[in-house]
Amino acid sequence: MKILITGANGLIGRKVIRLMLQNADNQIYATSQKRIQFDSRVQFFTVNLIYSDINKLIETIKPEVLIHCAAIASPDACEVDRYTCFKLNVEVTTRLASSCRDYGVHMIFLSSDFIFDGNKGDYSEEDLSAPISYYGVTKLEAEKNLLDLNIGATIVRTSLVYGYEDHLARMNIALKVIDHLKNSKTYKVPSDQVRTPTFAEDLASALVTLAEKRLAGVYNVSGSEAISVFDFSKQIANVFGLDERLLIPVSTKELSEPALRPLKTNLNIQKAIKEFNYQPTTIENSLNILKEQCKN
Repeated sequence: MKILITGANGLIGRKVIRLMLQNADNQIYATSQKRIQFDSRVQFFTVNLIYSDINKLIETIKPEVLIHCAAIASPDACEVDRYTCFKLNVEVTTRLASSCRDYGVHMIFLSSDFIFDGNKGDYSEEDLSAPISYYGVTKLEAEKNLLDLNIGATIVRTSLVYGYEDHLARMNIALKVIDHLKNSKTYKVPSDQVRTPTFAEDLASALVTLAEKRLAGVYNVSGSEAISVFDFSKQIANVFGLDERLLIPVSTKELSEPALRPLKTNLNIQKAIKEFNYQPTTIENSLNILKEQCKN
């Protein structure tokens, strides 16, 4: 399979590449703003997608599948810099989709549970979206544009992704908890936000499966266990043998972050289980794997 991965320097991009490298028949192309060192089979392009000729990129590579991971994924960064957020999360996604239509490429877009308002939880793919942060607004707008273009794209919504890779530009919840507690620092964690934490390896595996099957439509791909961010953080502390007393439970309101956070955005993953046999790792098992990865 000839595949192009954007945002290849991020956690998910790197995990997808690692999986793809296991099949010698795959031709892997990757883009990121900063160069990363991978197996020589990965052909890498250093580009800023906002200012790039996307048509030329797609025409040059002619991939069979595009997995679009590039995004501004920090809700607070999106709230502070709405212009850049819209450019990358919406405009670049839409331009890529148009090119995929023109060159017959199957596109997979990584979306978010933040398209929901968080008032009910247990969201299925059919539930009404109503984002309360600008990040969520841009992800939903990108989804709508993909659907309007009617290119048979795959939209993957996920929740609170965590995992380990060296020198990540953006730390995820697990790495933040580990870093604070290892350095004997207290860490404020919301006790009223409920998510279905997603192990990066599980999400990457699902993206590869969807690339192989070329399934069109919207899929929730996350962990299967609904849990508060605080309780999840306590589990991290326990598995890593760290002092959970350093974790301070607070309300979302008390955190006073620039972007509003939806409270209950745990995702229902029954469609993914049924349609492509998605089987996420349990939180306990994934954290034990993460512990081994962090040792290396």
